[in-house]
Amino acid sequence: MSAGDSLAGRLSCCALAMAFIVGLLHLAVRLREVQVVEAADYGYILGRQAERRVQTGGTRGRIFDRNGSVLADNRESVSIICRPSFFKKRTWDEIASGIIAAISNVESVVGRPSPVTAKDVRRHIARSLAMPLPVWRDVDDGELARFSERESEFPGFAAEVVAERVYPQRRLAAHLLGYVGRDRGESVAGDEKFNFFLPELRGRSGIEHYYDGFLIGVPGERKLLVDARGFTIREWTVVEAKKGPDLRLTIDSGVQRAVERQLRGEIGACVVLDPRNGEVLAMASAPGFDPNDFVPVLRTEVYERFAGDPSKPLLNRATGGAFAPGSTFKPITALAGLRAGYPETAEYNCDGVYQLGMMRIHCARRWGHGELDLRRALMKSCNPFFCNLGMDIGTNALIAAARDFGLGRRTGVDFGVDSPGVVPDGEWKLRKYREKWFQGDLAQMSIGQGMLLVTPLQMAMVAGAIGTGYSVMPHLKADMAPVRRPLPFAAAHLRAVREGMRMVVAGDGESGGSGWRGGEGVPVPVSGKTGTAEVGRRDRRRNNTWFIAYAPSEAPRVAVAMLIEDGVSGGGTAAPKVAEILKAVFNDG
Repeated sequence: MSAGDSLAGRLSCCALAMAFIVGLLHLAVRLREVQVVEAADYGYILGRQAERRVQTGGTRGRIFDRNGSVLADNRESVSIICRPSFFKKRTWDEIASGIIAAISNVESVVGRPSPVTAKDVRRHIARSLAMPLPVWRDVDDGELARFSERESEFPGFAAEVVAERVYPQRRLAAHLLGYVGRDRGESVAGDEKFNFFLPELRGRSGIEHYYDGFLIGVPGERKLLVDARGFTIREWTVVEAKKGPDLRLTIDSGVQRAVERQLRGEIGACVVLDPRNGEVLAMASAPGFDPNDFVPVLRTEVYERFAGDPSKPLLNRATGGAFAPGSTFKPITALAGLRAGYPETAEYNCDGVYQLGMMRIHCARRWGHGELDLRRALMKSCNPFFCNLGMDIGTNALIAAARDFGLGRRTGVDFGVDSPGVVPDGEWKLRKYREKWFQGDLAQMSIGQGMLLVTPLQMAMVAGAIGTGYSVMPHLKADMAPVRRPLPFAAAHLRAVREGMRMVVAGDGESGGSGWRGGEGVPVPVSGKTGTAEVGRRDRRRNNTWFIAYAPSEAPRVAVAMLIEDGVSGGGTAAPKVAEILKAVFNDG
């Protein structure tokens, strides 16, 4: 071998040795990075794979009336839960079978069949294995006592206390308060997602729904440590959930109770408000329901009972029902006429019927009232007078007056259900019925019939606005600043209509008004208007009866609108009920 070859060989060996040494050094550095520097990061990632984040719901805020009486509260409710981690088996089917068999054993002790089915168990194992499975909700004292005596015999089962909604005054203000149900929580802001959400109470209707975002508590967080299969090994609380703020309403429980007493056994609605600031003192619809029936869940038999009831107990007629106002609309017709130039002292001869082509609109007094002016026409609720007045001033003038009172649009009340009703015109009728507007439509609307529709809340606002001279936006949350709007009618015109509405209750010294029973026994002067609207087909025709009022007549503090479906007359059915409500208001105040 030559000297050159020997040198080349030695250089090759040196290069190989150097490469080997560099490789070993690189490996040593990487091992140090993995075992020392990155060990914490890998440990954190491994830990994250084994942890599950659970969002817990806060306790819901309470609801009070204006005087501090509790309308909606929270109570402790006991549930019996099953923890799947106690039923580990080789296969998922074996786990499900074990839980199902164990539930059957506990049933014999609790004394109530479990609503949890085999399908529910398998779904829970597939989706929420780390979480406890609620088996019995809201167990009573007897069921809890029987379970507690033998709890040690049933590993994996435990009693757990949760907060449930309770309505201590039961059916009182049910439509107004609404009810709650359990929903999957919504993720709070953060950089990480939750794996599970404990169902929290959320408003379904009424105030509970409208102010849901205000009443719900601040969510908390719990963490679960799970094994490779997903069973919980350990759990702990990271952040405690917080209670939601309480809500105070304008409602007066005493007035609300008086209203509901008058609606007992009826189908109808009533609203009482303060016309000075828009505070709703009472709002009721009948028939009603007990919102406690929806806690902890709406049971099938309860839902079927409500769904099959033709009287629709879940319908809030006070704000969600739209009805023809009948003669309670006549003060608006009167104001529209006065604004259009109709003399307040002009007389019209009522002979008992108003003839318009083939249409005959009868007066309540079949033989007529004879000569009468606007005030006495309101007092006697004369149909021909107001049909004639409506025809004199025309459709546009009447519609403008109705809309000046807010009819045909939502009131703006802080409540989820706020029907606008209907103030019909030619365009609306053409769109709805593909028919043009007829003179008969105007005549019917002038006396509150035909296609005109209002809510009891709107008519309480109408009564209050006539009494005060300005319209206010109604509200249910206490301490809200009033929103007022002056009525665009002359003071003299309002005075004339007020005098007529006072005569409806007090008479004119010679004869009584149609609503004389609306002030009977009330310790302050009452002004009002009766209404009887015929609805339904001829063979099934019935009367929806109304009475609207404000009191005291000279400086109104209360405005009322009551509707009773299938009544006799506004003066005979609704007016005496309003009188009882007003007596409760002013005798107590």
